[in-house]
Order: sequence, then C-alpha cells, then structure tokens
Amino acid sequence: MFFNHFLHIFAAFLPGVVILIYVYKQDYFPEPKKLVFKTFLFGCATVLGIDLIIPVLDNFSETNFKGETYYFFDSFIRAAFVEEIFKAIVIVFYCTRKSAFDEPMDGIIYGVAASLGFAAYENIHYIQYFSQKTSLIDISLVRAFSAVPMHALCGVMMGFLITLSIFEKKHNYINLFLAIFIPVGMHGLYNYSLGSKVVSYHLANVILFVFFLRAIYLFRDMKRRQRQGILFHKKNYTITVNNFIQASTSVLLIYLGLNYLVTITF
Repeated sequence: MFFNHFLHIFAAFLPGVVILIYVYKQDYFPEPKKLVFKTFLFGCATVLGIDLIIPVLDNFSETNFKGETYYFFDSFIRAAFVEEIFKAIVIVFYCTRKSAFDEPMDGIIYGVAASLGFAAYENIHYIQYFSQKTSLIDISLVRAFSAVPMHALCGVMMGFLITLSIFEKKHNYINLFLAIFIPVGMHGLYNYSLGSKVVSYHLANVILFVFFLRAIYLFRDMKRRQRQGILFHKKNYTITVNNFIQASTSVLLIYLGLNYLVTITF
C-alpha cells in the first residue's frame, strides 16, 4: 500500500519537476533555488484555497446551469478562472515582493514554478482516481504530455504579462488583467475542448497550439534578450510580437484550409 502511494506521488510530481528544472536552467541569472522551491510549494498549497471555493461554485452551477452551459461554466470559471487566480496571487503577492525579483525573466521562472506546483498536486488526484480504471503509466503519460505542459505554458504567459506590468509602468493594469484573462482562456479552452459537443476538439487544439507556440516564443525571446543584455522595452518588443502574430495567423489559416479540404473529401 505504501509503495503504491509513493508511486502515485512520484508519477504526479515527476513531469512538473522535470519541466521546472529545464526552465530554471535557461535563466542566465538564476533565481535563488530556495525561493523557486517555495514558489513551487505555494503552487501546491493553492489547492487548499481552491478546494474551499469549488463546492460553492458546484452548488451554484448545478442550480443554475444545464447541458453545454454547465460544461462551459465548469471549464472556464470553476476550473480555469479559480485556479489561475490563485496562481497569480502567489506570483504577485509573494514572488514580486522579493528582492530577487529584479529582472524580466524572473516573472516567467516564478510563473512556471507556481503553475507546476499546482499541476503536480492536481496530478495526484487524477492519478489516484483513474488508476482504478487504467494503468498508472497510461494516465501518467497522458497528463505528462497534456495538462502539465499546459499549466507550464499558462505560467509563461502569466509571468510574462506580470513582468510587463512591473517593468513597464504604462498600461500596467491592462497587463495585469491580461495576465489573468489569457491563461484563463487557454486553460478553459483546453478543458472545454475535452468534452464539449459545440466546440470542435481539433479546432480548439489548433487555437491552443497557436497560444502555446506564442508562449514558447516569448520564453525563448526573453532568454535571448537576457543573454544579449538587451533592455526590456515594450515599444521594441511589439515588433517581434507582431511578426509572431502574423506567422501564427498564417499557420492557423493553412490548417483550417487543410481541415476543410479533408472534411469535404472524406
């Protein structure tokens, strides 16, 4: 029994720890390991607050919604909004107040740490539940290549936008709003696409792919700027973001065209 519990915990935490170590090693001016570890633990601890709110929202949704509306509320509000809010609280009210938070890359590091902390603890619940129906390896692999990276990339977007709000005083409230809105949209769409009868699973995955590609792009570009000692200015950054949006839009249109051709052919 003890060994089974140990395997569940190990399988739940391993993907998040591996991704966090990789992201941490990309930082040319590494953050204090103790602070990153604490942020990861605080990400785990957000479950305590989330578990207090979820029953209230469950009661509200079961009373007021049915069918697709219920599933939409469950995906975007009950899950995505609540979880992303608690992650943001950890970053804004804990990480940004530390003296070590002194350059733009830090927001991404701590955003990923908080997100993966939550994802690791969430994994325990999923693995324990589905291990009764499928093998531990199957559920662990599915989560390791879907939900866990999704949480990490939401953390990249959140951390980047919180960084904008701190290092670029102009539009700081807008950036803080986007730091919640965009990860909630990404997270909610991921949840909603898994069981919705309205939203195409494949189309949702393409949209998510574009957002995730952008998150990776932002992370790599921030790393490049850090390595080259380029100062962070939103005006300069807009050019690269616009180029990326154009490229992402082209990829999306090409995919939709191919998807349409496949649909009418078969």
